[in-house]
Amino acid sequence: MSSSPSESQIEVLAPEDCWEYLQSSYIGRLAVINGAVPEIFPVNFMVVEETVVFRTAPGTKLRALLGGTAVAFEVDGLNPYGTEVWSVVIKGEPGPFDGDPASLQEAGPDREPWQPGLKEHLVQIRPADISGRRFAVTPRSRWWPPQDFSADWL
Repeated sequence: MSSSPSESQIEVLAPEDCWEYLQSSYIGRLAVINGAVPEIFPVNFMVVEETVVFRTAPGTKLRALLGGTAVAFEVDGLNPYGTEVWSVVIKGEPGPFDGDPASLQEAGPDREPWQPGLKEHLVQIRPADISGRRFAVTPRSRWWPPQDFSADWL
C-alpha cells in the first residue's frame, strides 16, 4: 500500500487478516431481506471458530434470519491515528449456533447485548464468502467542498 494519501490505493485483505479485524471488533451491521425489503441492523457480536455469533430476540430480524436467505454482515474500523480505515464483509447462511457453549465464554466473556431485553436466540453466520479492504484516509481538505455530480445521475 502506498504511504502517501494522495497516492492511496486499496489493499485487498487476505481472509486471515479479515478474521483478525473481526476478532478485534464488537459491533457490526447485519443486512437481511425482510420479504422483499432490505433491512440493516446493528448487532454486537463475537467470532467463534470462523463464524460470527450474536444474540437476538423475536421480531423482524429473527423472522428474516429464519427465512432461509443469505445475509451480509459488515464491520468497519480505523487505526488509532485515524489515518487508515478497513472494512470486512461476510456473506453467508444464518442459523442457530451449534458450537460448544464454552467457546462463547472463551471468545467474549464480557460480551452481552447492548439493548435491554431478553435475547434468547443465539445465531451464527457461516461465511460462504469473506472479503476485506484497507486504505489510507484522504485528508479532509480533499473531501470538501462537495462536488456537483448530478450530471452523473442522468
